[in-house]
Amino acid sequence: MRAITKVVLPICTALACLLGCGGSSTSPAPTGTLAITLSSDSLPGFSQVVVSLETIEGTMDGSKWFTLGQPKGTVDLMALQNGHGVVVLPASKVYSGTYTQFRLTWSATNYQSAINLPAYVVPEGGSGQVLTMPTTTLVKGSVSVPANGAGQALFMFNGDQGVVSAPTSTTPYRFNATGQAFDPSNCGRILGTLSGPAARLAGVEVYAQTLDGLGTATLVRRAVSDASGNYELDGLPSGSIYFVAAQPANCLAQATSAGTLAAGASLTANLTFAAPVTSGTLTLALTPKSSSTQGTWGELRQSLAAGGVSPNLIVRSRPAVIGSAQDTATFLSVAPGTYGVTAQRSTSGAAPVILPGSQQAVTAGGTTTVTLTFP
Repeated sequence: MRAITKVVLPICTALACLLGCGGSSTSPAPTGTLAITLSSDSLPGFSQVVVSLETIEGTMDGSKWFTLGQPKGTVDLMALQNGHGVVVLPASKVYSGTYTQFRLTWSATNYQSAINLPAYVVPEGGSGQVLTMPTTTLVKGSVSVPANGAGQALFMFNGDQGVVSAPTSTTPYRFNATGQAFDPSNCGRILGTLSGPAARLAGVEVYAQTLDGLGTATLVRRAVSDASGNYELDGLPSGSIYFVAAQPANCLAQATSAGTLAAGASLTANLTFAAPVTSGTLTLALTPKSSSTQGTWGELRQSLAAGGVSPNLIVRSRPAVIGSAQDTATFLSVAPGTYGVTAQRSTSGAAPVILPGSQQAVTAGGTTTVTLTFP
């Protein structure tokens, strides 16, 4: 992780919260420490996603919860992607053991600005809008705190369904992000630059992905290249072979094999793109429309040469917009070619259901419309 901002916020540690958490003077004292960093994928379609965090709790058995701290902080998740993060809980006394779930309680207070909402989004090219938040969000993952030792946790929010857009709803923007907790010592990162014929490419989404035994690509992390064309994909679980792919607007997609990622390692994956071409549009219609507890997104996949093989990799991924009768994911400035169109839908943060879709051609200046139906 390239840059971590340390925030000095009021913290209520587990030790200080024993009485409020069901502890007593006879309870054993916490003997470990835990530091928590918050980070995020890029969130397509938005320039800001601001949320306010009140409390972090943890559980080892799924039933007994401990208050780990009260960060009382406000952060912009878009500022926490591309290798950046914020320490929301400095090393604080907690009970030792292996935590398997964490519960984040969101706040009704903006701790950065008294005149701004505690949660809001700014769509790309738009103005600030209310972001409807759940009361809590669960973040799953195994993080161990040794007795008389120090543990670390990285909470990474997933960008596939981070913010649900439903223009016809009474809550047009809803926070629906799922997250995962990692021990950063078991993770690595991939970084690189995106270049065109004459300059570095900024504002391009880059995808780190793995292949299963059947060769199906799963998007693990996403980030947007910065003003210098640099990107960083951090918080990547070690031990897997990673591929990196991207498709800038009006350009043919490119990919590379970053190789097997070891714990604590940094791999470099640079991508170079040819000159822009006349592009087309692909519109994906998804039925039935998502419910209030679902997140849905569409994907474009292509067979790309990478590391001596040609896997079918995700080159575009975009959350669907919920309409009155269906969900719609629109891919603009898509270079002509044949794409595998797929969609995924997650209910209440569960493992998503994937629709394999079909091969579709995108032509220069044309519009391709595809309809997929979830069971």
